[in-house]
Amino acid sequence: MAGTGGRRWFGTDGIRGRVGREPMTPEFVAALGRAAGRLFSKKHPGGKILVARDTRESGEMLEAALISGIRSAGLEAESIGVFPSGAAAMVGLPRGACGVAVLSASHNPSTDNGVKFFGADGGKLGDSDEEAIEGLLDLGQKVALEEKVVSKDFSCERGAFDLYRKRLLGIFGENFSLRGLKILVDAANGAAWFTTPEILRGLGAEVEVMGAEPDGTNINEGCGSEHPEGLMGAVGKRSGWMGVAHDGDADRLVLVDEDGRRVDGDEVIAMAATDALERGKLAGGTVVVTVMSNLGLDEMITARGGKVVRTQVGDRYVAEAMRRGGFGLGGEQSGHLLFLEDSPAGDGLLSALKILDLVQRKKRRLAELRKEMRTYPQQLMNLRVRHKPAWESVEPVARGVREAETFLGQKGRVYLRYSGTENLVRLLVEADEIDKIRSVQEKLVPILKEHLGER
Repeated sequence: MAGTGGRRWFGTDGIRGRVGREPMTPEFVAALGRAAGRLFSKKHPGGKILVARDTRESGEMLEAALISGIRSAGLEAESIGVFPSGAAAMVGLPRGACGVAVLSASHNPSTDNGVKFFGADGGKLGDSDEEAIEGLLDLGQKVALEEKVVSKDFSCERGAFDLYRKRLLGIFGENFSLRGLKILVDAANGAAWFTTPEILRGLGAEVEVMGAEPDGTNINEGCGSEHPEGLMGAVGKRSGWMGVAHDGDADRLVLVDEDGRRVDGDEVIAMAATDALERGKLAGGTVVVTVMSNLGLDEMITARGGKVVRTQVGDRYVAEAMRRGGFGLGGEQSGHLLFLEDSPAGDGLLSALKILDLVQRKKRRLAELRKEMRTYPQQLMNLRVRHKPAWESVEPVARGVREAETFLGQKGRVYLRYSGTENLVRLLVEADEIDKIRSVQEKLVPILKEHLGER
């Protein structure tokens, strides 16, 4: 994945790539570990980095390389095995770590892998720290790699699991219970294959599981938050059940209501935010989301006296805006949610527990609670482009967007951006009526093809 800004390797969520090709080779990952270790050791000499991974077959090999690199920089590195990324971020500080490293490519296929780092506080590293790591990256200096027998062991360390469970239970109180709830979990054959079902059962819920048989190659394969159709169908055939789906590293959440319908991140944020507003617990009365979030979320929050702040796409940018403003709740439509007063990083199980707690307290079905947000129709189109000039500087395109925005008024919007990794321009049109979306597309798409599209 290409980096952004002054970064070559780091993208919006760490470094990712196809395994066997730079940067996802043992040699590169070892050099990355050494560079990160040198950065962390400046602030924490002799410290320790906690290392976790998901269930990709390349995980153990790359983990051994990463640990070799970290140790070559004079820091200790400790593996806690297969563990959700947000959970690893939560337990780093209690385990005495000065940082956390997670090997995962999130929702990508098993042929990819990646590395992302969290600081001593459990939050993702900022741009400046990632740029510093790249500045310390020396691919010419070889790291002696520790040998690692690939065992396809997908277990997590028990001590880390117990800390994670204790941390979650501490957020909701000793009387917190999910007794009476029926939950079908799709763990995407990923990092939460054990942790999420185990903790939900411990809280008294009746739990059944799918996507919980990792073999190293089936992570995210037709399952999980990226492919919730199987979960939706299974829930729809049952009476009174709900569904919980994660992605590969379990920092995302997609819920399925009792009627078998998908509940996206915007709806989850809306439910959590309005509940917090009602109880006077929404810091700053503000929710932070990205430019991709639905206008119905703004409408719902502002109608209840709250505010919505928008950032560019990426949960790291949501987190930065939350920290700057002192806000506690934010997230993305994709299911990355942040409850910064409870955890420094997004965690899919924590997000699920927030909504399951709401269902229990209000004694209402999830299918009813979600209806309180009116969802505006949205359509996203990807168009191939031959180049990527600032579209605002291409007058026919800029004029077309302005005219579309005037046509839609306060009940719709147009959002245009280039892909960071492909020759694509993404056109998002949102309106209160689907016919308005089609009208905008009919006028804008030919303009985009003429002035930006491939020839």
